[in-house]
Amino acid sequence: MCEETTALLDPLTDLSRQGAAYDWAANGALILDQRYRERQLPLLDDRARAPLGPEVGAAEYWPPIRSAVIPIDSGRLAADDGITAFLDDLRRSDVASLVWWPGLALRADRMHATLVGGINEGGELPAQLAPRIEVMVRGPWIGRFNTGRIYLPVQAADLASATALARLRTRAGADHRPLLAGYVQLTDDVTGDSYRQLRDLVATHQSRIAVRLPLSELWLMDTMDDLVLRSRLAARIPLRASGS
Repeated sequence: MCEETTALLDPLTDLSRQGAAYDWAANGALILDQRYRERQLPLLDDRARAPLGPEVGAAEYWPPIRSAVIPIDSGRLAADDGITAFLDDLRRSDVASLVWWPGLALRADRMHATLVGGINEGGELPAQLAPRIEVMVRGPWIGRFNTGRIYLPVQAADLASATALARLRTRAGADHRPLLAGYVQLTDDVTGDSYRQLRDLVATHQSRIAVRLPLSELWLMDTMDDLVLRSRLAARIPLRASGS
């Protein structure tokens, strides 16, 4: 197995190897880092969003950034027993008051894991992709950066899928790193009993969630904020079965 596929086939192990996960034992609270405070926290409201445009608000930028992303079917996630159990436990915990719950609905049609970020003109993906690709959504996971965000790691479901995704990254000149789908946003630091409960929720549910998703397409997405609340689906890149 080549190095490029390792992070795609086993993102949780690769993230652990990098020391990227939040160090729960070394901390007594989860403190929102500066990047999260500047680039995501100001976005956590349910106001109506304008289309892409040069008039920017707090935590927005212009021109937009184009990325190739793996779309995550939020309906399939919502129907999964493991995801449902995690969200139910989160709602019953003391952490619930610190969760931006409207974000689950606001981002449902644009949930994704970024495969290639910041695509330059002329460096886009081919118009059609030949291989069959399936992924597995895992999680939850919190990292040392963007600490207010609960991610769901996304892994290739098999070697063929990992190889296909790695080749696309190589073609685009992108880094080969674990895939993460942002799922839940926190609105403030997590301390005291809430911190201990969040730590336990992550530990309990991380190994229980494995949602297999066959992909029918990849997306090219333009966005002007880190939560893709102001965004545009620039293109759908279809997948087709091998030999078709």
